[in-house]
Amino acid sequence: MKLHTARWFLAPVRQLRTRRLMARHGPTLSYDTAWALITLHSAPDETTLVRAWARENPGAAPGIHYDHWHTLSQAEQQRRLRWLRRHGHSPIQLLQPDADLIHSTGLHVLDWGRPPIPADQHHATPPPGHKPANSP
Repeated sequence: MKLHTARWFLAPVRQLRTRRLMARHGPTLSYDTAWALITLHSAPDETTLVRAWARENPGAAPGIHYDHWHTLSQAEQQRRLRWLRRHGHSPIQLLQPDADLIHSTGLHVLDWGRPPIPADQHHATPPPGHKPANSP
């Protein structure tokens, strides 16, 4: 099968994955950026296509950037916390994007910033090599 034919057959699958990523990530992820991330993840040989799109649609500084937790609404914070408890990483991080590749394509990706660590978890894990007070 020719690459051009395969692209047309797989276009609905890529569009479905793009919309899923947008729904999981939240309202800050545009369709175009989600499409580019899905394309880079599922078809790395189409990097030149993503680069061409990014050149035609210049935006903010390229690379992976992070939003600020404290600027989010309470509902969005709770939604993200539930996701992070279940999956451990943001939807974009689960794609395992190569930061250098994202930067070289010219994409501006706004990922989730990390939530603040609660005060009771700062000392939950002892440092390496630490021995309890009553151990030999």
